[in-house]
Amino acid sequence: MKNCITHCIIFTGVLLFAGCKKKVNQPPQPGQDSPVMTTFVIEQKNNPRLLSDITFEIKGDTIYGKLHKANYNVIPTFTSTNDSKVFINNEEQNSSTSPVNFQINTTYTVSKADGAKRNYYVKINWNDSLPHIRINTHGGVAISSKDNYVQANISIDGINLYSNYSGTTQIKGRGNSTWTYPKKPYRLKLDTKASLFGLSSEKDWVLLANYLDETHLLNSIAFFAGQKLKIPYTNNAIPVELTINDKYVGLYLFTEQIEAETNRVNIGNGGVLLELDDYYDEDWKFKSTNYNLPVMVKAPDLTSNSELNTIKNSFQQMENLVSAATFPNNNYRDYIDAESIVNYLIVFMLTDNEEMNHPKSIYMNKTATGKYFMGPLWDFDWAYGYEGSAGKHFSRYNTFFWTGTKAADGTRFFSRFLSDPVITQLLKQKWAAFTTSYSNELIQFINDQAYIVENARNRDYVLWKRGNTNYLTDIGLLKTWINNRISYLTGYINGL
Repeated sequence: MKNCITHCIIFTGVLLFAGCKKKVNQPPQPGQDSPVMTTFVIEQKNNPRLLSDITFEIKGDTIYGKLHKANYNVIPTFTSTNDSKVFINNEEQNSSTSPVNFQINTTYTVSKADGAKRNYYVKINWNDSLPHIRINTHGGVAISSKDNYVQANISIDGINLYSNYSGTTQIKGRGNSTWTYPKKPYRLKLDTKASLFGLSSEKDWVLLANYLDETHLLNSIAFFAGQKLKIPYTNNAIPVELTINDKYVGLYLFTEQIEAETNRVNIGNGGVLLELDDYYDEDWKFKSTNYNLPVMVKAPDLTSNSELNTIKNSFQQMENLVSAATFPNNNYRDYIDAESIVNYLIVFMLTDNEEMNHPKSIYMNKTATGKYFMGPLWDFDWAYGYEGSAGKHFSRYNTFFWTGTKAADGTRFFSRFLSDPVITQLLKQKWAAFTTSYSNELIQFINDQAYIVENARNRDYVLWKRGNTNYLTDIGLLKTWINNRISYLTGYINGL
């Protein structure tokens, strides 16, 4: 009994001593006063591409949500317990203002001032579908002509990226060589003007098949460059999937029809929209005197040869100055805009689109009292070092303009501008500014677009077998070609 009492006294003393000791500030253990992420939402007001808010669910240490691949870069709105801060890789995140690239595996760390932390892992169920256009012709009639429209119903599932649409339209084939390929391009003429995919309201639209383009990005890259250079009326590019008469036909590029309209190429009253193209297949056309350029009048709609001659004489006045022995020391730049020439050359040189040499699909426009401007940009299938059976990305070293006996009508006219020191100096300046500002952004644009269209392209591949089975192989070749092309052109342009 005595030993028992002694042990009890000693034990009680130990407890009293322990209770009197100064407490040591131990770090909280998980679950004990740890900070908590309470809500996580992608709000439409902070992410204009969204049509509505997207609420994520927080379960345990995981944040679950659904996003479309096109919305990989968004600004989340979140809340956490009081006096806590939120970090990604030690970089503080601010609710409703900090953008996050969710292509990368993302972990949020919620941290309190006392050192307590808790990690939350973001797990996204990605939607890889693209906006889907469904067209059903009346009576299931085949679309077999570039000349004759057929009536059809059209519906667009914007998959919460764009507004849905349904209406009636006419549809026909389009293109020259592209119409001969198994996968066909199309032109739409809506019965009523509409703003499709958020673009300015019009009736006329185009679906490009990109049959020769295994990356499905070549036109988009050219339009990206044109927009960065602020070339007026540069098209937008919306990747979509297309079904015609209940048959899936693959990945397409939806874009504007090039035409003279207030919301398209705004030439105003008395202006002109011209296409230089050696297909030479429009109703109103002429060949220029000095360079034999095949000039087709896209707008305005003409009714007489007298109207055509007025346009021809205006064009000829400009061309005469370009071909004159006094060039460039005459006033030719009063008739054609120098900056528009340089911007156009940058895009065509960058992409090695040699169709300026023919010429093919080369557009010019002017208002009634203004100069000629180069543009809009169009048709970059046969570019990026394309060499027919040798495939794309064949050579980055093409000087762009043809030489010797290969030189064509377009070569002789457009290369003429490089003998003007004003043009070459401006070209050097704008090329340096463009590559400094946008080279990295261009490569990132390719990465981002490839990420968005990858699975749609793979579905397209099942149908048409264009390119490599591994899409990223084609994208890698494209990026390498562009980086090498920029390097080559920098030396070439600086040497002019």
